[in-house]
Amino acid sequence: MIKKLILLIAFASIAIAACAKQKSIIKPVPVKLTAEQMMAYLTDDDKLGRETGSVPMAAIQKWLVQRFNDYGIKPLPKTKSLLQEFEVDGKNGQLTAANIIGYIDCHCDNDRYFIIGAHYDHIGVNSKLEGDQIFNGADDDASGVVASLLIARELSKTPKLPFHIIIAAWDAEEKGLLGSKYFVENPLVNLSKIESGFMFELVGSKSDKKTAWMTGFSYSSLYPLMKKQMTKQGWQLGEDPFAQQMLFMRSDNAPFALMDMTREKANQVFREHQKADIKGIPVHAISIWKGQPHYHQVGDDMSVIDFDNLTDFSLAIANAIKSLPQDTQIEWLENPQFNFTRP
Repeated sequence: MIKKLILLIAFASIAIAACAKQKSIIKPVPVKLTAEQMMAYLTDDDKLGRETGSVPMAAIQKWLVQRFNDYGIKPLPKTKSLLQEFEVDGKNGQLTAANIIGYIDCHCDNDRYFIIGAHYDHIGVNSKLEGDQIFNGADDDASGVVASLLIARELSKTPKLPFHIIIAAWDAEEKGLLGSKYFVENPLVNLSKIESGFMFELVGSKSDKKTAWMTGFSYSSLYPLMKKQMTKQGWQLGEDPFAQQMLFMRSDNAPFALMDMTREKANQVFREHQKADIKGIPVHAISIWKGQPHYHQVGDDMSVIDFDNLTDFSLAIANAIKSLPQDTQIEWLENPQFNFTRP
């Protein structure tokens, strides 16, 4: 009887140990952060306006890497890290900056990429101001980063996508689109494999519900295609209402779309009104902003964000991307300013 009892205890101990070991290898489910929770992290005063090279940026980069890991965004093929580090000139010497870049495998039959992203840096702190001195950059461009993450989370759950999806969080945009320029000059994938894409700029504004717009709308077939897809999602995608401000050239889409743009070519187009030959990939920017005065002001904080609209916008974009046919090809179109060719 004593021997049987000892055997029972031994078997029970083995079973408990095996169960404990099984539980220990079960991966925890990532916390499903809301748009508001992600925005709160990125725009907290302790981030000091997310200026490139500032002390808080290292923690923000780690936070973004964690979100990428949570949402199934992997380093691009032949790379081992989600970080693409580079140096930029600062007032007191070189500053370390980093793009956070990865992709979602399409599990499809092609090797092309569609790129989306936004810049996570902003303009920092102005100690000369009275009262609030921190430029939190909620709409510009934490909203774009949050949208990218929400879209990535949705796309990562899709069994098959029409393209591999590159997700990018750019650094040093506010210093002259330096992060996206660095990627184009030091690409982690063959640029000829990037079919198209768009960047998000100020997509959190309290503005017309379910209404967005695209820069460079007349330049490529991406605009009519996305307009149609967004209509199916209950959204209106319109033309750039600020086309005279040349916003197509002022966001992180520009280094992709205008690879060999020079000052001479810009003068040729906008001063001499002659067409210029330009090499580039049809990448555009999408925005919801309608000219509200919070742009580059200390008042660009969480109070200007419509979180329901931002979340719905992100889901609509994700569904629009998922709905694209696998044989989708985005073409440059005839236009009055540029003779576009692909790289």
